[in-house]
Amino acid sequence: MMRIEQYNSGEKIPNLLPGIFFHSEQFFHILEKSSGIQPVMLVAYDDNEEKGHLLAMFKRDIRLIPPGIYHWCSIYSEGVYNSNGTDCNEIFSLFIERLLKIMDFKYLFIEARYIADSRITYRSFSKYNFVPRDDLRIYISLHSRRPEERLSRAYHSHIRRAKVRGVTYRQATERKEIELGIKLLKKYYASKFDRYFAPTDLLTDILLGKNESLDVRMFVVYNKEGKMIGSSICLYTANRAFLLYNCGLRKSYPLLYPGIISVWAAIKDAHTRGVPHFEFAVSGTPLKKKIGYRKFLLNFGCKQVSTLRWYRYRWNWLNKILRKIYV
Repeated sequence: MMRIEQYNSGEKIPNLLPGIFFHSEQFFHILEKSSGIQPVMLVAYDDNEEKGHLLAMFKRDIRLIPPGIYHWCSIYSEGVYNSNGTDCNEIFSLFIERLLKIMDFKYLFIEARYIADSRITYRSFSKYNFVPRDDLRIYISLHSRRPEERLSRAYHSHIRRAKVRGVTYRQATERKEIELGIKLLKKYYASKFDRYFAPTDLLTDILLGKNESLDVRMFVVYNKEGKMIGSSICLYTANRAFLLYNCGLRKSYPLLYPGIISVWAAIKDAHTRGVPHFEFAVSGTPLKKKIGYRKFLLNFGCKQVSTLRWYRYRWNWLNKILRKIYV
């Protein structure tokens, strides 16, 4: 008999099946220490054998436009499952059913994104009237060609000019340098209402290697006077590198291309380490306001793959109407 166990505290989570970072105990502990986020780990058992697990994030945010306190639930990918004869469709359906029971009247919607295997999720999304919307994944394959061979001609020129003008980059390993890089990133992302930025103290500890189970690196960019003008943070997991954050003082130093160099530093490091795929954790949706950022990424030689985000709103009548429009 299949049963679902719910864990709201990291101390009570048992040993889980290995899988992607976004459904790991380590990510649960990070979210647990983050303000405005309550993580929930759902684990499926058949007798005492784990058949799969899924990490969901219940989020709270204060917005000025429109004003209010907003609550919603996010899921990154379809979860982790036991490969030994497990009915993933049934288990995922049980996970969604439990999440809908947890969500009370204050939650506006549940969002599922980065779905890699729609065969596991499609039946459940249809059953519970989830609404599909267009989304994008943007990544670079580093195993077949050198990253320099994938760069656009313009970015080749920009990187070369930046080096001639004294721009350098390196991995940040000292606390003072890491704290300065985080400060630069935090200032940039403060105006990005759709981006979550991890707590400073927690991020500093991770980058200093205090959590040995996580492989996260920061790269910093300097001008010839030794001033930090760019920064980026990259996560390595399951033979894949994810660029979590990046920024550059492009308005103050437009001819030094700090934004480009901060991304290039992370790509070069991933290639040096032999990582086959480099992916951008947030690459935007197919909306006009995101075209500039998407074009910026594609100049690194990226590939873009169309995918879907799925939403289920609090009002089921609204979900049924939207499904008639979008499905």
